[in-house]
Amino acid sequence: MGRDRFNELQGDYGENNDTSIELGAFDARHAGYGGGDGGDADQQAGGQFFQMLDAVKGQMEAIEENIKQVAYWHEQALEATSEHKYHQVIFDRDNLVSEMDGLISEVKQSLDALAQTVNDPRTPKSQRVAQATRQQNLAKKFSEQLQRYHQMEYQYSKRNRERLGRQYRIARPDATDEEVASAIDSDQAGQVFAQSVMNTSKQHEARRVLRDVEERQADIKKIEQTISRLAEMFVEVSEMVNRQQEAIDSIEDAVEDTHGHVESAQKEVKQAIVWRIKARKKMWIALLILIILIVIIVVIVYFTVIKK
Repeated sequence: MGRDRFNELQGDYGENNDTSIELGAFDARHAGYGGGDGGDADQQAGGQFFQMLDAVKGQMEAIEENIKQVAYWHEQALEATSEHKYHQVIFDRDNLVSEMDGLISEVKQSLDALAQTVNDPRTPKSQRVAQATRQQNLAKKFSEQLQRYHQMEYQYSKRNRERLGRQYRIARPDATDEEVASAIDSDQAGQVFAQSVMNTSKQHEARRVLRDVEERQADIKKIEQTISRLAEMFVEVSEMVNRQQEAIDSIEDAVEDTHGHVESAQKEVKQAIVWRIKARKKMWIALLILIILIVIIVVIVYFTVIKK
């Protein structure tokens, strides 16, 4: 599942390989935080979210540096001409890979925790959209980082296999490509190479090649395990990104609906104000007419009384 799904998702990400994280380019309506009685709690939760976000970014920077260092050790391992040098390089590289595996697991767990924080229904919708977008962008960058690491390991494994093929032909110059590939892939490779040593006249050279081949074949198996883990991790992170996009779309729809209700309410309030103004105007007109009528009546009565 992991490798096939990785190849499918790798193609999707290759079409949109934008590694920049636009952390501040949000719509103004998504930047606000909830107020009311829970305002202080919202601000505290928001602060914790950004602390986690910064911590993940720091871990990813460390992973990026480690990837470069692992690439360096791979080159040293391929170029090593002595067993002592090769063993030392592999030892240093494996320690670094072990450290990086821990960092990768921590980043994945942190991204999961951030996703849970974003999906907390108690968080205001506008705040959730902004946080979800930041978390998603960081997850995308992490998936691209895993993709680069995976590609680097794959290339190293490929070059190591090519080297093993050349070394195998030292012992068996007449070996076909199929025989070389079978020997490298076989779980009984040690026996296959040992048989090659027995059948060659170059005993000393063949034994040296046998040791080197066995060590490098063991290294290839370790690298392929790493490649498999990275493929699975890439799939998991990619699915996380997709789920987060669905959540963002859902929240944005809810925010749009809320804005629609607010705008409708504002229109109703404005209409009510217009009606109130009109009603008040009519009331003043009626009052003015009443006053005029009273004045007319008073005048009529006054002159009528005087005339009498």
